[in-house]
Amino acid sequence: MSTLDDYKKGMIDLRAGKFKPVYMLHGEEGFFIDRIAAEVERLTLQDHERDFNQTILYGRDCDADQVKDTCLRYPMMAERQLVVVRELQTWRIDQVEKLEPYLLKPTPTTVLVLCYKHKKIDGRKSILKSVQKGGGQVFLSDKVREEKIPDLLVSFAKNQKRKLGGAEATLLANHLGTDLSKAVKEVEKLCLVTEEGGAITSEVIQRFVGISKDYNVFELQNAIGLRNAEKAQRIANHFAANPKDNPLVLTLGFLNTYFSKLALVHACKGKSQAEMASELKVNPYFVKDYVQQAQNYPPGRLAEAQRHLRQCDLRSKGLGGDGSDQGELLRELLAKVMA
Repeated sequence: MSTLDDYKKGMIDLRAGKFKPVYMLHGEEGFFIDRIAAEVERLTLQDHERDFNQTILYGRDCDADQVKDTCLRYPMMAERQLVVVRELQTWRIDQVEKLEPYLLKPTPTTVLVLCYKHKKIDGRKSILKSVQKGGGQVFLSDKVREEKIPDLLVSFAKNQKRKLGGAEATLLANHLGTDLSKAVKEVEKLCLVTEEGGAITSEVIQRFVGISKDYNVFELQNAIGLRNAEKAQRIANHFAANPKDNPLVLTLGFLNTYFSKLALVHACKGKSQAEMASELKVNPYFVKDYVQQAQNYPPGRLAEAQRHLRQCDLRSKGLGGDGSDQGELLRELLAKVMA
């Protein structure tokens, strides 16, 4: 299963009161680790039980013996105790392995959560198998690929009983970047201002996140692809008037990715929609748009557009430039690409 599938299943089990004696949470994507640890912490104990039965340790301030000693204590006036070790990645792997005797035979009245963030434990190490042999759960939190983030945002909105369309999710993802925690928090904020069962529209996004539904890189891409020069220049003027919100370096990076995808469309001629979506790393819903827009940019014209893009990038960095500001450079680029 994927990281997201494992995450959903783990959350369902937790909310059903199915607790494991040990949770080994490791991997490059810290978002899922933080969310699972927070949910275990929220559900394992009742509020009046926390003072005597919840212990938070940090890797920099503790060692394996301290963790084991804490886990071996009995809960006070509660069914179980909770021990959370954050920043375990600050330990050397041989230090982590000193926990193995406990992981193989964990105390049934203790829930131990080990948070090993920003990197994953070598799967050949015996410690992961020891967690599973002892009845615990290993969760590998892999980085979510950039093209999967819109789908994940749609899923999180659905969990909150809200509707988020693919175009709106892509708009959010393009604006917020690959910081999954930031993106999901924005979706959750939008859910708070949207009625249950309602839709998170582009108007709501514009009002509460500050992304214009008409003036954004996603709309700029479409205008270029459809060769709508008037709309593209109108968006460029908006970007020029709001350079802090629309820095040229990010716009050029986005357009470079876009032109690369159009080149892939030409290379994928004859492939199915699903195959093209995999190659382009986009939701299959958007494949037809890329195919249509690629027709406006045959290989020769596309190569010329990419050459103009590289020249604009160099000029924006002061190489061969003539002092033109960001707005002038973008407007000139669009005129050349769409000539």
